[in-house]
Amino acid sequence: MKKVLFLCTGNTCRSVLAHFYAAKLAADLKLPYKFSSAGLEAHKDIPQPKIVADLLAKEGVKNFAHIPVPMTGKLVKSSDLILTMTAAHKSELIARYPRAAKKTRTLIDYAGFGNGDIADPYRRDDLFYFEVFKLIKSAVKAALENLKKK
Repeated sequence: MKKVLFLCTGNTCRSVLAHFYAAKLAADLKLPYKFSSAGLEAHKDIPQPKIVADLLAKEGVKNFAHIPVPMTGKLVKSSDLILTMTAAHKSELIARYPRAAKKTRTLIDYAGFGNGDIADPYRRDDLFYFEVFKLIKSAVKAALENLKKK
């Protein structure tokens, strides 16, 4: 089973949305992947925005609960593919864990959408979260298609 890790800054919004949406989509499609998420600066005391659970619930992710997970060497080592939300996240991860370079891409790049970042919606309005999640959903669907080809 391939292990895919989504990475952002605090592991409260973008990587969480990608993680749980990918897991739901893969389960629906009966794809053999395991998903997780972490943050470069994650801290368990940072609250999960309510809108994250609301958006995931609309996609069929029920009883959502998540505590931010900090990035560790163990997570990096155990992941087959690491998909970051921004190029800066990718650069920081590789600076900390150089051996991760070959298995780390931005989600936008891996989805085949070119170069670009997924904006951070933290502390923004609900519409901004909605738009960010729309992009994440498209990118995750494309990423799963690319994973199926390998």
